[in-house]
Amino acid sequence: MPEKSWPEEFERNRRSRGKESNMTTQNTIEENKQIVRAFVETAFNQHQAARAADYLTPDMKWHGGTLGTVEGREQVAGLVSAILSALPDLRNVEQDIIAERDIVAVRAVVEGTHKGDLLGIPASGRHVRWDAVDVYRVADGKIAEEWAADDFLAFVYGVGAYTPPWLSQQS
Repeated sequence: MPEKSWPEEFERNRRSRGKESNMTTQNTIEENKQIVRAFVETAFNQHQAARAADYLTPDMKWHGGTLGTVEGREQVAGLVSAILSALPDLRNVEQDIIAERDIVAVRAVVEGTHKGDLLGIPASGRHVRWDAVDVYRVADGKIAEEWAADDFLAFVYGVGAYTPPWLSQQS
């Protein structure tokens, strides 16, 4: 029997949530992992940016460090759409996932072909790959916050927009 995809598993667990009133902390932790996995799989790997909002709370906050904070479910879904427009073949591959309480941390490798403007950088046509660590807070079965720590230096170097001094000296 084929293994269910994360979005299918998320939906199955969401529907059954009301039937199990005696849920343990471990079940909640596992469910939180499934919610995050379903979001990444649906929005990024299946390129369904329009469904990103399904996994987010109305007051969702995306914290991008020096890139700033994006507030609101529709605005964060718009950010996902912009990323996918620039990298239409994007793939986010989970390396590790760790959860405790309402927090889920994911270490991933992200890659795609830069075919549209992103971060003010015009399309380069180059295939790029970078590491990402994203920390999510889940509330009431939805993602309420995300702290994104992507290696954007690897991105800008990969698309040819910037070469760090320590790499420019290499032949």
